[in-house]
Amino acid sequence: MDTAVLIVGGGSVGLSLAAELAHHGIDSVVVEQRRTVNPHPRANAVACRTMEYYRRWGVADSLVAAGIPPDNPADYYWVSSLNGREIHRLSLPSQTHLDAMRRLTPFGPAERLHWSPYLKCNVGQNEVEEILRAHLAQLAQAELRVGVQARSFTVHDGHVETLVCDEEGTEQVIRSQYLVGCDGSRSMVRAGLGIGYDGQGGLAEFVSIYFRAPELMSAHSFGPANIYFPLHRNHAGYLINWDRGESWTYHVQLGPHERWDEIDPVARIEAMLGASTPITLQSVQPWTAHALTATSYGRGRVWLSGDAVHLFSPTGGFGMNTGVSDAVDLAWKLRAMLQGWGGPRLLGTYELERRPVGQRNTALSRELYERLAAAMVHGDLLDEDSPAADTLRAGLRTELIEQESLIASFGVLLGYRYPDSPICIPDGTPEPEDHPQQYVPTSRPGHRAPHVWVEQDEALYDRFGMGFNLVRTDSTVEVAAIVQEASRRGIALTVLDVDVAVVGLVYDRALTLVRPDLMVAWRAERAPADPAALWDQLTGWV
Repeated sequence: MDTAVLIVGGGSVGLSLAAELAHHGIDSVVVEQRRTVNPHPRANAVACRTMEYYRRWGVADSLVAAGIPPDNPADYYWVSSLNGREIHRLSLPSQTHLDAMRRLTPFGPAERLHWSPYLKCNVGQNEVEEILRAHLAQLAQAELRVGVQARSFTVHDGHVETLVCDEEGTEQVIRSQYLVGCDGSRSMVRAGLGIGYDGQGGLAEFVSIYFRAPELMSAHSFGPANIYFPLHRNHAGYLINWDRGESWTYHVQLGPHERWDEIDPVARIEAMLGASTPITLQSVQPWTAHALTATSYGRGRVWLSGDAVHLFSPTGGFGMNTGVSDAVDLAWKLRAMLQGWGGPRLLGTYELERRPVGQRNTALSRELYERLAAAMVHGDLLDEDSPAADTLRAGLRTELIEQESLIASFGVLLGYRYPDSPICIPDGTPEPEDHPQQYVPTSRPGHRAPHVWVEQDEALYDRFGMGFNLVRTDSTVEVAAIVQEASRRGIALTVLDVDVAVVGLVYDRALTLVRPDLMVAWRAERAPADPAALWDQLTGWV
């Protein structure tokens, strides 16, 4: 084999998959057609769950430093225009403020400050990819080949052969034990498998204008914000700040007969601003909002992840973040197969677990888009002084408050679960509500292992090993048999004895077994009578 895993596509998801495989000690090669990262910012928020993964790779601090300064307030404005009226505003603490407040706030499962070490990291996808590329360059197990396009693949008994071509036209066949397509909406790998999409495509057409305008923040009367949503139908879209107010993208929703390459970008910016200001255009790119999920996530030795299996409207910021969680789920299962302790049914659970999450997240993103678009149909009445205008603005404000999961989507990002997974062993406890904004920390099997601070700046996650982790809150409970069975099979297992009182508030069983993807697999008050049967189920042998 030339590599254990060949990854087609070196965007944020493909790079994250390579990093997670390296975290597990598995070799991979990433082939990416682009020699350089697309400098135009696209996804604008690395969600709290994704930051938890990046934290264990050691790149989280670099991402925080590259994005909006951590002391900037995280404000969001819904306005008629930047020359008009405020309709609604949401203020979230900055990362600096969040860190300060959580040190002063006692831990409690209902306290949002303690749901994750992070709120979110507001940084462009281009910066994410640059940092991940630099990270992979330091890893012996990962190789990134740029300027290389994958053309086709053939599955053989025991391996996959993929034909690639470089910029000079030189072709090469790469032999790998597994192939993963992270190659986006026009995925060659998905097409080669004959897999299509379900859902609704073409929700709306947008043009994204990336520009510098150092005086824009002072050219309007609203405060500084991460995102402004102009609601007047002539300016419908959203304006994103990338730093302290100098670099911006304005995503303009195009009308029925508008073409992205025929609009005047500067004129559209200044019309929304209601004033002239120095503007330097950086790039202008079109994009389309979708709500699509692949009919299958792969099979056998060939799998798909990221945009190759789901296409989103950006409302909510779920696209890239859903893709990174795909990659983390798939990586440990590939490791299990490559190291021989994964059973014949293990890889199939990747689709069983992740496809329902993709469907859930694309549906919610579509709902948020449609509700936001419905608020962007009004004209000059938004700015009038009249009873009719007052009634309109009040109604919009009520609707926008209900839409705050577009920003504060903790339930979506942290509360996903795998209720039907055959490799998570249910314990009969009731499932908490799957609410887009509210997250209920729980160590129930099939859910995200809850974050807890065990020291002021040390998370429980920071103590986890690279394989399975058995969190033991009662050190008198005997676990030798389960440890010995894991060792016999070659499964990496770390036993963490945690005597921090607050851990017991969410890890409320003596034993909680956490998978390598930070999801709970099993919990109980004592070790299983048959540890072999436990491991057989958790690793896909039965």
